[in-house]
Amino acid sequence: MITSYAPYRPRDRSTPQAAPRPRTTRTSPPPGGGASTPGNEHEAPIPRRWSWRWVWSRHGVLTLVPLFLAFLIALRLVHWQVLESSQLTVQLNAQHSLDTAVPARRGNIRDTAGELLAGNLAVDFIFAVPDQIRRPEEVAAKLAPVLGVDTDELLPLLSDKTKPYVRLIGGKRVDQTISDQVIALALPGIFLEPTTRRTYPERSLGSHVLGFVDGDGNGNYGIEGAWDKALAGLPGHLRAERDTAGNEIGFSDRDWRPPLDGMDLILTIDRTIQYIAERELERSVIEHKADGGTVIVMNPKTGEILAMANHPTFDPNRYAEAARTPELLTNPAITFAYEPGSTFKVITMAAALNERLVTPDTTMDDNGALSIGGFTIRNWDFKANGRITMTQLLEKSSNIGASWTAFRLGKTLFYRYVTAFGFGAQTRVDLQGEGTGIVKNPKSADWSESDLATNAFGQAIAVTPMQMVTAVSAVANGGLLMRPHVVKALVNSVTGETVEQVRPQIVRQAISRETAATLLQMLFRSAENGETRGTLVPGFQVAGKTGTASIPVNGGYDSNQTIASFIGAVPAADPQFVILVKIDRPKDEPWGSLIAKPAFAIIGQELTRYLKLPRTEAIPPGVATAEARSIANALTTPTATPRLSDASSREPVPAGPAIVRNGMTQAAPDQQLIPTQSTRIPQSTPRVVSTEVITPQAAIRGTTPVADRQSLPPARPSATATNAQIVETATAQAIRTPVRAR
Repeated sequence: MITSYAPYRPRDRSTPQAAPRPRTTRTSPPPGGGASTPGNEHEAPIPRRWSWRWVWSRHGVLTLVPLFLAFLIALRLVHWQVLESSQLTVQLNAQHSLDTAVPARRGNIRDTAGELLAGNLAVDFIFAVPDQIRRPEEVAAKLAPVLGVDTDELLPLLSDKTKPYVRLIGGKRVDQTISDQVIALALPGIFLEPTTRRTYPERSLGSHVLGFVDGDGNGNYGIEGAWDKALAGLPGHLRAERDTAGNEIGFSDRDWRPPLDGMDLILTIDRTIQYIAERELERSVIEHKADGGTVIVMNPKTGEILAMANHPTFDPNRYAEAARTPELLTNPAITFAYEPGSTFKVITMAAALNERLVTPDTTMDDNGALSIGGFTIRNWDFKANGRITMTQLLEKSSNIGASWTAFRLGKTLFYRYVTAFGFGAQTRVDLQGEGTGIVKNPKSADWSESDLATNAFGQAIAVTPMQMVTAVSAVANGGLLMRPHVVKALVNSVTGETVEQVRPQIVRQAISRETAATLLQMLFRSAENGETRGTLVPGFQVAGKTGTASIPVNGGYDSNQTIASFIGAVPAADPQFVILVKIDRPKDEPWGSLIAKPAFAIIGQELTRYLKLPRTEAIPPGVATAEARSIANALTTPTATPRLSDASSREPVPAGPAIVRNGMTQAAPDQQLIPTQSTRIPQSTPRVVSTEVITPQAAIRGTTPVADRQSLPPARPSATATNAQIVETATAQAIRTPVRAR
């Protein structure tokens, strides 16, 4: 029986052939389940090994390529559906829905009389849709002259089909005149986007008070920054469906929330008074070749700021140019601290009068020098004034008298009054960037008795102009310290209704009404009979005080660099306004009586005319018609006013037993620090017998001591130091160089 079949293959007889390899097959067992017999087994085919040849064969390519493409498509679908699902959904909704924020109109800022100081100007953005422009060259040629640019600048933007739209001329906004010309051209693919731009019609007038609005619509500095939320309002919102051209579908679902326009602000600033203050400040700075200056006019009864001027200034319409010099944007009236000099003697005298430690007629012996802690303090003119009253102390601006008064108070009471008048803390004026000044804590380790002596006449203590004018305004307001403010009311910009009226806010009673009245009379005599005698404001009594303070430089004081100031209230009997004039680093004259006092006289006379105040005293013939500037010129010719350059040649007046070491005058061990009072106070007058005794006034009783301030290590004495005042810098650094305050 034939068990296998092999097909016939012709044999090649040329070469020997190997015997064929037997092929075995495996057959199923017989049905009976018996073992298979050799005759029933068949040879099975041997499986082929996998080879790359099959991959590159036609069959492999037709099989694997479709599978690979399907895998890529599936992978991409997973990427879209899982990873980019949310982003694609947003893009899809953006194509078919209109979802946009509608900006609110920013509120206007007006002065106390309603004059516009900051408003909004209707402007437009110009943008192009390149897909709708068929002939870019023609459109660019017509549009370039209107926009004031070259055709070559517009052509690449109009031809860029990769962008849905582009803003022209760098995204700058154009006014209505240019917008009307663009509309008249009726160019395809050119569109206008209406918006607004903040405008300041008075340019630099009151720029530090107003601040500015940047390109993103955010308020910065001044009123714009401090009241940004009230001015900006709340933006609206529009959500609707639109077609492929971007137009809203009329019958689609629509969600519309109208914008809430910002509030209009009415300021306490008077445009006319602000102009007068800025004009006279600029004139004084230029005339005396000064680095800058500040003028503040305040209503002492309400705390309203009528004017706040600084020089140099800037134009908020061109804030980007001013931003190159950041110091121009900062408001020195509330931010920068300075040593007030003799104007601070007003605070020292107020405290002593209020504690009944002195009266206007109390006398003391001013021998021209006072040795404290190894150093000697002298008067600004190196003279001894002899026996003087407290009123004459202010008239002659005696440093020795001020230190004597502070020692009678003691450090605890003195610094409590300093704090009660608001020094060492913010006044909380409604502007951005207010500073606190620097007042050393008498409990700190680096405090010494020389601090008390020099702080009494305004050296080694730093205040802001706003603090100084607020404190003196308290004296002019019967002792009531008011919170200064520049915003008078918030008005609904749509209806014109007053939403909020800012009312005067009393901070505390710093001194009694009787003390304030007494001090005003003393300051009137100081202003009229001081270093520069004469009527400041014809027809009105002026209560005021000059100040000249040397400026700390490199750990010491430079007598050639001063801050000249004058602060006064008009009229003295019932003050309606307080003016502070501060001139920084005048080059020709250092004294406040020669630099700041004339500017005060001009501003004071013009304000009394503008406010139509009734005259408080008879005017000598011929004075009523005199111009303020002629008065100022008369004030610049005082009798025997020494210069700083002449002071070093004067012979110092001995101050009792003293030891001279290394050119510095050191007190002898047994020398008294506090001069003996020549006029005894009646026994019924309360006296301070302990530093723990607190003034009976409620405001002083609750005053918190001045906070500790970190100090710097003491500087070495100057090799060229003379026997003059030794004070500490405003940064609480111990100074061993001479200073004068006047």
